[in-house]
Amino acid sequence: MIKTSAILLFLNYCLGKKVDMSMVVAKIDWRQPYTFASRQALLGFCFDGIERLTKEFSEELKQNPMGRDLLMTWMGKAQQIRRQNIKVNVVASKLYSMLREDDLRCCILKGQGNALMYPNAYSRNPGDIDVWVNASREQITEYAKKHFMIGDDIRYHHLETTLDGVPVELHFFPGIMNNPIYNARLQKWFKRNADLQCSNVVSLPDGIGEIAIPTTAFNVVYQLTHLYHHFFDEGIGMRQIIDYFLVVNDFSKNVFLNNKSSKITPSLFFDKASCTRQFESELSLHSLASLFPLKEGSTSHPQGRGRKPLLLVARNRYALRLADQSGLRHILRDGTAGRGKFKVNSLQFTTYIRGILLIYCEFLGVVICR
Repeated sequence: MIKTSAILLFLNYCLGKKVDMSMVVAKIDWRQPYTFASRQALLGFCFDGIERLTKEFSEELKQNPMGRDLLMTWMGKAQQIRRQNIKVNVVASKLYSMLREDDLRCCILKGQGNALMYPNAYSRNPGDIDVWVNASREQITEYAKKHFMIGDDIRYHHLETTLDGVPVELHFFPGIMNNPIYNARLQKWFKRNADLQCSNVVSLPDGIGEIAIPTTAFNVVYQLTHLYHHFFDEGIGMRQIIDYFLVVNDFSKNVFLNNKSSKITPSLFFDKASCTRQFESELSLHSLASLFPLKEGSTSHPQGRGRKPLLLVARNRYALRLADQSGLRHILRDGTAGRGKFKVNSLQFTTYIRGILLIYCEFLGVVICR
């Protein structure tokens, strides 16, 4: 059985933080983190941590070595993920250039933009390419019919196609909310900030090319609405939690600390004064991961009279149960988006309302609804 604390410690270590892993390395069954990483689409990301362990905790590894077969399998998967990232980067740059040459302003959502915030941009499991095209539904659909093979399944906010074997989604707008009033506000906010997102051009690793990606400030809002949507429709994987942790961490350094060490420096489109509450200056993966499933027996209200910072409240109030790979508590589903449904009982629904929507209403509300 792999403990929650051990997994979260290891994931923080993989993020490049200084963590004492000696006790974990000496006792862990290496098949368990491999299975967890495989199910959560984190094999490449976690293998970077394994490589670092061999340098920093070599003595502990001698006492509890990883089997050669497992190590070679894990290494092979990591190399495969690296090659996939290179291919997706090439296609993303090609797609961006195609659209720009045809005078369509656009930006690449999530995926390869998020990968740039990782310690190793090639370690994140890639998926499809989501591109937001700043044009009307009719213009995008007409363009897609001329340049791509598309079927009849044109959805409310995107259509699906492929480019050089890589799945592509052309978005009419980045995302949606289920509530029509909130959705109208969100779409208005998207339109108001579209030009800036399409102008935020960054270079991909190794000179592969350039793409436009949303600013970090935009992603704080957009990617949380994406998590909100996936929570009910498909479930949330740990890769998505790590993605959002990196977004929030980058945002906090840029906006509240004005730290130049950020890997993606956004041009902010709202004043800091418009945010009535600040994030903690230092975040932990545990504080974000703990917003999701509620550990049985935990309380629904924080102790004490004074109001604590939101992420501190969440850290105390919610706990992520990672007792074993088969019991990842509904919300953490296997792999990436698009497979399987999950059950939501009253306890989990309460967790969601008190966790995600609390932050959504308190922080994002002042940005979107002002």
